[in-house]
Amino acid sequence: MEEYIKTGSKAMKNVFWIFIIAFALLFIHNKPKGFDMIYFILAFPILIYIVYYLHVRLFPLGEIQFVILTSFLTEMGLIMIYRVAPELLIKQIIWIGIGFALYFITSYFLKHYEILYNLKYGEYLYLLITFLLIASTLVFGKEIAGAKNWLTFDGIYVQPAEVAKVIYIIFLAKYLSSKKDVNSIGIIGVIAIAIAGIFALEKDLGMAFLFYVTTVLMVFVVTSNLLYTAIGFGALVVGGIISYFLFWHVRVRIEAWLNPWMDVPGKTYQIVQSLFAIAAGGFFGTGLGMGHPEYIPVVASDFIFSAICEEFGILGAIAIILVYFVIMYRGIKVALNAKDEFGSLVAVGLISMFSLQVFTIIGGVIKFIPLTGVTLPFVSYGGSSMVMSFVTLGMLNGIAVGEEQEDVQFKAQY
Repeated sequence: MEEYIKTGSKAMKNVFWIFIIAFALLFIHNKPKGFDMIYFILAFPILIYIVYYLHVRLFPLGEIQFVILTSFLTEMGLIMIYRVAPELLIKQIIWIGIGFALYFITSYFLKHYEILYNLKYGEYLYLLITFLLIASTLVFGKEIAGAKNWLTFDGIYVQPAEVAKVIYIIFLAKYLSSKKDVNSIGIIGVIAIAIAGIFALEKDLGMAFLFYVTTVLMVFVVTSNLLYTAIGFGALVVGGIISYFLFWHVRVRIEAWLNPWMDVPGKTYQIVQSLFAIAAGGFFGTGLGMGHPEYIPVVASDFIFSAICEEFGILGAIAIILVYFVIMYRGIKVALNAKDEFGSLVAVGLISMFSLQVFTIIGGVIKFIPLTGVTLPFVSYGGSSMVMSFVTLGMLNGIAVGEEQEDVQFKAQY
């Protein structure tokens, strides 16, 4: 255990020095505006050290790697947010603090995740909550950046779909752990299509993709039936074709993906600026503070990966991607070690949704797939996404802690 803590401490020191050096360079390039911002910036390395040692003390059998890896990702996000939109920095640090707090709370309660399974008629309650959250923006939502997926409360913007992701996965895990017949799988398919349809009406293609593909993957994990999987992805292709002809915004996204040069000053401006930024960065990057990420629209949220590519280069981008791969690996390991099918399915669903979100946004900004409006977990600016990303890893950590505690108790008895 001491060696384990020592290794983690070395990793946290590296995270600390990356943060300090990066902000020192940015302060040289552009003097900080006011002491309040400096205080908040200095509060972040203190926060992550406190979180690390609390995790070691409270969850010695948990996934401490989650804290180290998310500390690195959040600091990279803060560096780039200060670079392109310094007025958002303090808000982002506050969201990170709230996220870490919810990580610990979720980890504590999810040690006993079987309560979620034992709730009578729980699957119907989870499904009802999912639909209410998703449909709320269709009725009461505000359209921002072309998608009607936000609720506003006194100037605070909330994205209910971020909460719905977690609730929907709990529903799928409970339902599929007890019902695996053809009729039940058909019902799941209808539900997934209905949810994707609501998101299509809200013009939120990213969420439609995440919910639907996560459903197909979870059905495959449960049944190992390639026919179901083929039908699921076939329906995705058919749905995409129908959406192309029905919805103007889908046509714009597809056409911009196929030919980004067709209307550079207009419809394809975002993706073209993203590609220019990535090309300008090259292999080693232009250097922190030396690029022009401000030319990219919505750079603090949707296109922050393009800004990282420009100033940190392909090497920096690969480092970010590798960190995500390690998180995915740890999530899969939690799923494999879960003590029952329900816990395993919850972990599979959470890490699948998380991984798909990373793939969707990175694939979109590099023009590998059509662009969608999801955020890069832990890096992009945004409160709802940041908080729920921490909740996702907190749930995975709670499942891991519960499993390890049972193993320790079993070994102690025998």
